[in-house]
Amino acid sequence: MKKIIAFDMDATTAETFPVIFDSFRKTVHDYTGKWISNQVILAQFGANEIGMLKELIPNYSDEVLETFHKNYRSAHMLLRKPFDGINDLLHMLHEHDVITPMITGKGEQSLQTSLDALGLADQFEPVMSGSPDGSIKSKQFGDVLKKYDLPKDQMAYIGDATSDVEACKDAGITCYTAAWSINAKPAEMEKLNPNEVFTSVEQLRNRLLEN
Repeated sequence: MKKIIAFDMDATTAETFPVIFDSFRKTVHDYTGKWISNQVILAQFGANEIGMLKELIPNYSDEVLETFHKNYRSAHMLLRKPFDGINDLLHMLHEHDVITPMITGKGEQSLQTSLDALGLADQFEPVMSGSPDGSIKSKQFGDVLKKYDLPKDQMAYIGDATSDVEACKDAGITCYTAAWSINAKPAEMEKLNPNEVFTSVEQLRNRLLEN
């Protein structure tokens, strides 16, 4: 088993996309009067919330970010649990002394909101959030390896997106594709990340136990 197995948050640790869509849609409407689609929101992914809101709201300010976080906390009241099997997976990894970072494109404050709401605030170390300028995951993977003085073949990342596979390739680490979200497209991801796509948390857990 790898000595470091890092986790993404959205659509990997929990089904947070409904929370994200609701929060952005309400915030953009608050400041522009327009209702935007999920696709418009998804098109901004990569950057954290600051970078996304700057693209979606012309007169961005700190007040906009405060409103977003208020909307995010409110929307998260309906999501209080991670995906089935995540707690068992984390317990199993910790029993095997595996280091479990959280590395995500989310902003620091919304990430902490999600961790608290899901009861996972003490399950990940280190916790690394995103940048307003776009994805920095590949660099963060390298930073984690340097922190623990481990080679690349001792780290893997669990993420759901095409960009996660690409960031892992850039960093030279293994990517386990999480395809257990309601919006997952496992057949498409299999083409990008052959033999490393999992349609349930239990399936990934069993794979790890075999290694």
